[in-house]
Amino acid sequence: MTVRTRFAPSPTGELHLGNARTAILNWLYARHTRGELVLRIEDTDVRRTVPAAEEEILRSLRWLGLHWDEGPDCGGPYGPYRQSERGAIYRDFAARLLERGAAFHCYCRPEVLEQKRRAALRRGESPRYDGTCRELAPAQESRLLESGLTPSVRFRVPPDTVRVRDLLKGEVTFDARELGDFVILKSDGLPTYNFAVVVDDTLMRITHVIRGIGHLANTPRQMLIYRALGAEPPVFVHIPHVLGPDGEPLSKRRGAKTLAEYEREGYRPDAIVNYLSLLSWSSPSGEELLDRERLIREIDLRRLGARDAVLDPAKLRWLSGKHIQRMPAQELASRLADFAGPEAREITEEDWAKVAEALRDRLTTFAEAREFLLQFRPPEPLVYDGDARSALAAAEARTVLEAAADALEMAPWTKTGVLDALKAAGETSGTQGRALYRPIRLALTAHEHGPELVDIIWIQGRDRVVRILRRAASLDAAPWGRAERR
Repeated sequence: MTVRTRFAPSPTGELHLGNARTAILNWLYARHTRGELVLRIEDTDVRRTVPAAEEEILRSLRWLGLHWDEGPDCGGPYGPYRQSERGAIYRDFAARLLERGAAFHCYCRPEVLEQKRRAALRRGESPRYDGTCRELAPAQESRLLESGLTPSVRFRVPPDTVRVRDLLKGEVTFDARELGDFVILKSDGLPTYNFAVVVDDTLMRITHVIRGIGHLANTPRQMLIYRALGAEPPVFVHIPHVLGPDGEPLSKRRGAKTLAEYEREGYRPDAIVNYLSLLSWSSPSGEELLDRERLIREIDLRRLGARDAVLDPAKLRWLSGKHIQRMPAQELASRLADFAGPEAREITEEDWAKVAEALRDRLTTFAEAREFLLQFRPPEPLVYDGDARSALAAAEARTVLEAAADALEMAPWTKTGVLDALKAAGETSGTQGRALYRPIRLALTAHEHGPELVDIIWIQGRDRVVRILRRAASLDAAPWGRAERR
């Protein structure tokens, strides 16, 4: 048997981390078993469908590095892969259930059903259909049709116990009588969720349904439809919620951050996949930093946790930094260049690899590089604030700057040569540690803190560094900008 999983989002908005975890688990398990992943768009809720949401969902999944074998963009043998394009299929299956007596036409008006629903709630009862149209005689149906009413189709729920076997929960039982006869095809011809997913999963030969625990309540209705169709249900795996820091399940309505936002903030996609996998199961090795190959190799549905997982933004950010550290130099340089703004206009293509190595261990997201990029190629003349001007105008600082300029002017232009020149400047000026490095950093970047000073000097280049240091060594406590213009 070929394992076939599916991810079936509704195009009602962008994906958040909770949706992404479901997609990732389906993808990992399909790849682990050398099976197939189906992407299906469940877009029959016309009122909630957001224009362009489908394309944004596909784009976010591609950004995560997830690839599917069948879907609305690539086709496949069991399409169409948008529910809105499968109307004839649903109507055909509803007709089969009507012929078998497993379903019936319902002519109840929506406003009447709503009145009955409210009345049941006032009585403290769970609302369910009261069976008004369950046993209509043919003559009654004819009169109702002649009156212009368009019926919906309801499933005829038997008075049975429904057993759902779930990989995490074990066997869960439901009293079918509590469900009531539910609608499977609305009067406008559109299918309801529970009917459409059973038809689609059956025809698309889905073997494993891995989805959120919120869908467990839908499963007894789906099991009844599988039984009525004579179809074999898939293996169900209902995964626990991902909770936000507030303890509530992540959702679009509660402002959960979207994948597009994580992308804009410069998170490493591998870290998102790694982190969301760890929210679901743990590696037998106990390690937390796992690449995709390890995740695919080690995923085991039997190791999935049964308790809700709480999102830890700090942990996610830490993992993003660790995955950035693992990136090949050229790839990292390219990603940093993509995130660079105007502050990087002076950085040459040749120097981007050096910048990437200099920042590799300092970043948790690509976007964080922006605050450091200007230090590698600051515009001249540099503008110093009052404290920096005062520090650079001090006699000890001038001595350090002059000694550093002399040493660097003659040094071999390698990182080792730069480091040796700094040591020589310290010996010449009789300083070391902060007293040596602070004035040089201030002079070259106008900042107290930043990347390693050796990297800044090496990347800025000999001519620029010597020029800036000598200019700063002649600085007095007056604003440098005014002195330069005089």
